[in-house]
Amino acid sequence: MKHRFFSKSITFAMLLSIVTILLGCKSDNGDTINEGKRAIPVVARPDVLVVGGGPAGIGAAIAAARSGAKTMLVELYGYVGGNLTVAQINPMFTFHDVSGRQIIDGIAGEFVNRMKEKGYTEGHMTDLTFDNASMTPLNPEGSKVVLLDMLEEAGVRLLLHTMCVDAISHNGKVEAVIIENKSGRSAICPKVVIDCTGDGDVAVKSGAQYTIGNEEGVMQPVSLFFRIGGVDTKALRKWMKENREFLKDSPTDSEIDIQKGIAFLGLNNMVKDEIAEGKLDEEIANRILMYELPHHQFAINVTRLQNISGVNAEEMTKAEIRLRKQVLQVFDFLSAHVGGFEDSYILDTGVQVGVRESRHIVGDYILNENDVLEGRAFNDGISCGTYAIDIHPGKGKMQIYTGSGKAVYEIPYRSLIPVGLKNLLVAGRCLSANSMAAGSARVMATCMAMGQGAGVAAAMAAATDAQTRNVDTKQLRATLKKQGQYLLNADITPKSDESLILNRKDGDGSRGSHYNPFKKTKE
Repeated sequence: MKHRFFSKSITFAMLLSIVTILLGCKSDNGDTINEGKRAIPVVARPDVLVVGGGPAGIGAAIAAARSGAKTMLVELYGYVGGNLTVAQINPMFTFHDVSGRQIIDGIAGEFVNRMKEKGYTEGHMTDLTFDNASMTPLNPEGSKVVLLDMLEEAGVRLLLHTMCVDAISHNGKVEAVIIENKSGRSAICPKVVIDCTGDGDVAVKSGAQYTIGNEEGVMQPVSLFFRIGGVDTKALRKWMKENREFLKDSPTDSEIDIQKGIAFLGLNNMVKDEIAEGKLDEEIANRILMYELPHHQFAINVTRLQNISGVNAEEMTKAEIRLRKQVLQVFDFLSAHVGGFEDSYILDTGVQVGVRESRHIVGDYILNENDVLEGRAFNDGISCGTYAIDIHPGKGKMQIYTGSGKAVYEIPYRSLIPVGLKNLLVAGRCLSANSMAAGSARVMATCMAMGQGAGVAAAMAAATDAQTRNVDTKQLRATLKKQGQYLLNADITPKSDESLILNRKDGDGSRGSHYNPFKKTKE
C-alpha cells in the first residue's frame, strides 16, 4: 500500500529545506548549514583561564592559583596530564645538565618529589640512550592522581570533558573563550587566557599569527606510545650484556647494572631487516627505544608516521589506525628477539597519538636554535631548558639529536606573548620558537616549567588589569625565584646530584639512527 502523505514530486532538496527550517537553520545549496544566532550562557569569569591540562597547563594553573588569581582549567579528557598520561609518553626529560645540576625545579620538581613519596617513581636517573643528562620514568596512573591533588590543593576550578571551540576577541583582547561539552555550548570570560593546548588552538581562534612545522612546512612525525608488562628485567639485563654490540655505544656491564631503570636503544640493523621482510611497517622508527617504568613495565617509543598534521582530524584518524597496527608489530618483534620479553604482554596504548609538532605561534620573540645551543640567558627569562634539539625525521629515517644537558638556556617571556594579542599567553609546545628550537623546548619537564612562568605572569596581569606585555619581568623573575624556579643570572645555587653526572657526552648515534648536525660548528 502506498502512503500518500508525501507526493512523488517532493525531492530530497525540499525535504532538506523543511528540516533546516524546523531546526531554525538555512541551507546554502546543500554545501553549508548556517546555525543562526543563539545566546550562549556565560558560565565563569575567572581571573585566569588555562586551556589544556598537559604539563604546561598544570604548571600554569597551579602557579596562577598559588599567586592569588581565581583560576580555571579546561581539559578535553577525563583527567589531566596531557602527553604524560593521555599519550603515555615516558620518561620526562630533562631536569639536569651534564654536571648533575637540577635546572628545572619549582612545580615540576615538586611533582616528581610527590610522585617519589607515593612510590610512583624512583626519581631522576641516568640514561644510556641519547646522551641524556637524566631521565625521570613515572607511573602514568599515579601521575593522574598526584596532578589532580596538586590542582585541587591550589584551588584551581577544573572542568573536564570540555573542548575550546572558538574565541571572541576585539582589538587584540580575548573577551570570551567558547567551550562545548555534554552540558552544551557556553562561554568563559576571563581577564587573562593561557593557551596550553599544544596546538595553539585558542591563540589561533583569537587571531594569532602562526607557522606550521619547519621552514618547508614539514612537521615531525607522530608516534603512539604503549606500555608492556611482565618483562623479566633480570633476563633483559643479561641479554643486553650478551648482545651489547647491537646497542648504542656497547654499554659495559657496569653501565647496564648501575641503571635504576633500564634505558634501551639500538637494534637498528635488525629493525631494517624486519622492515625489508615486511614484518614491520616501512615508516616505523629505524631502531628500538624503550624505558623501564616502575613495576617492571616498559614504555615503548618505536611507532612512527610521517606527513600527519596534528590539527587535521582526518590525518590524525589515519595515524590512529596505522600506528595501532604498528604497536602489535613492535610487540611481536620484542617478544621474538629480545631476552626477557618472552612472557610479556601489552598493558595499554596511549589514548591518542602523540604529536611532536604542529603550530608555532608567532610571538614578540622567536626562540631559535642558537639560543638553545649557546645556552643564552634573557633579561625576561622565565624558565630554563637543557634538553637536546631532538628532531624526528619528517622525511627519511635519520633523527637529529644534539645531546641533552650540554647547554642550559632560558625561555624568554616574550616567546609566550603572541603578536597582536593583549591578554593571552601561550605555553608548551606551541610557544614562539622556530622548528629547531621547539625540538628542544617541547619536552614535558621544560613545558611544565614554562607553564609556571606563564601562570605567575598571568596572575600579575590579572591583578592589575594590565596587558600581558606590561608585566614587570623583574618582579616576575623574583617571584619565580621565590617559588623555587631555577633561572640563569639570578644568583641561584641549583640542587646537584653527582650520580647524574654524564660520562658519555658524544656517543655514536649510528646504532640509534640519529646524528648531530651541529657538532662540528659547536666544537
